[in-house]
Amino acid sequence: MVQVLHRLRKLPTGAQVLKLFTVRHRSREYDHFFRYTSGRWIYNERKQMRIRYVSFNVDALERVAATAAGADHCVEMVKTAEGSFNKIFLLTFDNGVKLIAKIPCPLVAPRRLCTASEVATMDYARNILGLPVPRVLSWSADADASEVGTEYILMEHVQGVELHKRMDKFKREATHFVDQLIDVECKFARYRFSQIGSLYYKEDVSPELQQRPLYAEGVEGGGSDRFRIGPYVDWDIWRGERSHLDADHGPWPDTLSYIKAIVDIEKKWLSTFALPRKSRDLFRRSDSENVPDAHIRLLDDLLAVMPSILPPDELCAPVLWHTDLHASNIFVPPEGSPDILGLIDWQGISVRPLFLQATFAACVRYQGDDRISIPPGMAAPTLPPDFESYSDEDKDYLKGQERLAVIHKYYETRVMQRNPLYFASQTYPHIEHIIPSILGASRTWYEGIHHLRQVLLDLGDAWEEIAPGTPFLITWDEDTIAKHREAYPRLKEYEERVEKVTDGLQLEGDGWVTNERYKDVRRRNRDIIRNWNPKTLGGPYPFKEGGRSWFLS
Repeated sequence: MVQVLHRLRKLPTGAQVLKLFTVRHRSREYDHFFRYTSGRWIYNERKQMRIRYVSFNVDALERVAATAAGADHCVEMVKTAEGSFNKIFLLTFDNGVKLIAKIPCPLVAPRRLCTASEVATMDYARNILGLPVPRVLSWSADADASEVGTEYILMEHVQGVELHKRMDKFKREATHFVDQLIDVECKFARYRFSQIGSLYYKEDVSPELQQRPLYAEGVEGGGSDRFRIGPYVDWDIWRGERSHLDADHGPWPDTLSYIKAIVDIEKKWLSTFALPRKSRDLFRRSDSENVPDAHIRLLDDLLAVMPSILPPDELCAPVLWHTDLHASNIFVPPEGSPDILGLIDWQGISVRPLFLQATFAACVRYQGDDRISIPPGMAAPTLPPDFESYSDEDKDYLKGQERLAVIHKYYETRVMQRNPLYFASQTYPHIEHIIPSILGASRTWYEGIHHLRQVLLDLGDAWEEIAPGTPFLITWDEDTIAKHREAYPRLKEYEERVEKVTDGLQLEGDGWVTNERYKDVRRRNRDIIRNWNPKTLGGPYPFKEGGRSWFLS
């Protein structure tokens, strides 16, 4: 009897049962907020869904947002977008105000630093550079201290429409838009910072970093009392188990220190976490690529030549740059003059060497029909020589493509005229080998060792032009290089076949498709799996369970 009474005392009270039921009911009510609902994956889907699932206190977020909006309560909350790293919500309040809430997904690492840096970077870009960036009204980088239960950013709702909804219709007004875009990039290029890293409020970095100047010596700019450079938040060096490594995450005084730190992080990850695939694994690469030590040796080779291939100091200047200016991150009016009303998605935007930052803006880069020729220099894009033989419908299409190619060329020309250092950084001799060698340093275990090895071989072939009078410090094993030269063309052919499948199925990263197309693409993918011969086609079919996924690597 005593034992029964003891157990009864442990049972929840009526009020506790009601509270537990309410919490679970509310959780189910908002589950579509927490889950990824904007598409499907044709392989590894459970894992992809899991790394994008994030729960939080919706009621608390609405209360915090209502206070930020000067309202009494939220009348509507809608998930408007989500990707691999964030979920975006539009909140409308009883006073008519609309705000955007941004919630990071588990893939974001480290979330505290990423959130703090993003808010500071948006503030700097808006108030120091004078860019059209949404104003942040409330934020928290501490999930444990927040009643919302996760990190969050509440910001103004940008008016207008995404650029991609108007881009295809641009005619003469395109030049006005491009000139504004160049204005933005010129502001990025104006200030040279003291270090390479990410931007923070002064109080959010260590006392040691607070003592360091914001800008390089001799550079005068605003915000020196409020902002500092702190740890680098680029996802490449934090993804997966890399976030658990005891490593140097910056900031760094110069480009060589920055590259060495990236390579050291990857070497530590390879030594600690890289698991060779078993002999029966369908996705196992060659014996030489399946051993972490081989990757580490190649990274050491990269470090050996790096001091001799870096561009001059003025092209290595640490600058802030929005490196993801695609047409969904830029807002313009729905009609009329295409003035830039808003620049969004500042997560992970950092201070890096100019030659790595100043990339061709994605929103104006032409990647359309191969029949449209874009010649080098000042010459204008051209229609195909047999243009007159096409149908009227095809002619209209090709003329539309030509207009987009003209925008590309106009941007290129204006960069050359108005932002000479940016132009110089992208036309520096052999930059097409230098940049991939740096960007590929943290990706060999996922992409394969052959790409980085080929880049280093290309550097070796051009060494007398790149660093005349300087010895090439990589000693190649003749047998390894002979095998690589024999295998590399086949690997490229295999990758081209995979690319054709990707295009044919209209897949996006890691095999993502829209909800509407999922069943049809899955059916077509099963047919391809049945007919794919790894021996004759150069390698395993990648889009099946267990295949490599960038976001799961």
